[in-house]
Amino acid sequence: MENGTTDRAARAWIGAMALFAGTQPGGSFREGAAGTAELVSGAPMPLLNGVISVAAEPDPAEIAEFADSPRLAGAAWSVQVRGERVDDRIVATAAAHGLNQRSLLPFMVKDIDAGHGTDPDGLEVRPVSGVDSDRYRTTMAAGYEGPDALFAVFARPSVLDHPTMRGYVAELDGTPVATSFGVLVGDMVGVFNIGVPPRYRRRGYGRAATAAVLREAHTVGARTAFLHASPLGVPLYADMGFAHAENWSLFTA
Repeated sequence: MENGTTDRAARAWIGAMALFAGTQPGGSFREGAAGTAELVSGAPMPLLNGVISVAAEPDPAEIAEFADSPRLAGAAWSVQVRGERVDDRIVATAAAHGLNQRSLLPFMVKDIDAGHGTDPDGLEVRPVSGVDSDRYRTTMAAGYEGPDALFAVFARPSVLDHPTMRGYVAELDGTPVATSFGVLVGDMVGVFNIGVPPRYRRRGYGRAATAAVLREAHTVGARTAFLHASPLGVPLYADMGFAHAENWSLFTA
């Protein structure tokens, strides 16, 4: 994947986060001159709150300044930068705030077109809206094996009815078996919330839910998709044509 495409996708990812923060009560987003962002989404997970730079050369001083923001107090938050080699000053800033756990987050990118295969027999993947909030939340919680309340932020009507966002539920004979979510940012789409409850895994349902995001995004002009994958998920998305463009460094408590 060309660096220019990866750079644009990284910018689109932070754009998607800004849109998501705007859907949440008390959510906020600001960006500095050097490309550092402060993200407060209200989600109880560090990946979706914190100080993030998607610049090719992150600014350690700006990251340190943003990390002192009172808006991060009491939140589960992180410091995130692109790449595996991180300036020692950024590492020190993270450590000063108790963010001593360091991990790598694969960032994947794909050119998309109109063809994304066929769904498994009997499976229907449909878009959802705010009226489907409970169904989306409980299915996503089952897919991630977490408590329902943790996923309420992803199922608010302000999210599911947002004009640039679309949630999907895959159903097998009326039973929900997977979720997905897309955020349009210009001619790109971010793929999120791919969750499949344990008893329904390895049947192609997550793949079908992902394909639904790509398919609809293509119809409205998106030509590139991006996502963060778990290390175990990289081969699965690679099989769908996503390229492992780079790793991001994530610092958490």
